Amino acid sequence: MRSLWWFVIGGAVVVAGLAVILGFAFFSGGDSGDSGVLSQECEPQEIGPSAGNADVEGRALGKGYARQIVIRVTDKKSGAPVHGAEVSVKGEMDCPHFMPLYVKNLREARAGTYTGDYQLIMQGHWTFKVVVRSEQSGSTTASFPLELKIPG
Repeated sequence: MRSLWWFVIGGAVVVAGLAVILGFAFFSGGDSGDSGVLSQECEPQEIGPSAGNADVEGRALGKGYARQIVIRVTDKKSGAPVHGAEVSVKGEMDCPHFMPLYVKNLREARAGTYTGDYQLIMQGHWTFKVVVRSEQSGSTTASFPLELKIPG
């Protein structure tokens, strides 16, 4: 029975020691210029041009977590609106941590303009990944950023 108590006490000391070490590693601010995990500064990702035969412009309209996504698709060569395409978006938060959300298929509101409602779930830097498929322009991918801050 006595050896069992020594085993329990020794295990508790090891767990407490690990908790202290991990606490210092994750929560210390330090003077070394490094920021801790919790105080990480978020910077939006740089967004490049669309890849494919279409130009894609995107916006997230509205306030709060509920947004309306508006995507404008035009042919790169002619500049004409791309009509009848399959357009989908997927939101991904990249800061303060990574969180992918769901894929949403958009509907064509008018020639070359596709819309749909999208529900975000927390504040942060979001990137919307856009995929456009059409017989006219083939496949195109693009993305656009959104910084979501809710006052209050």
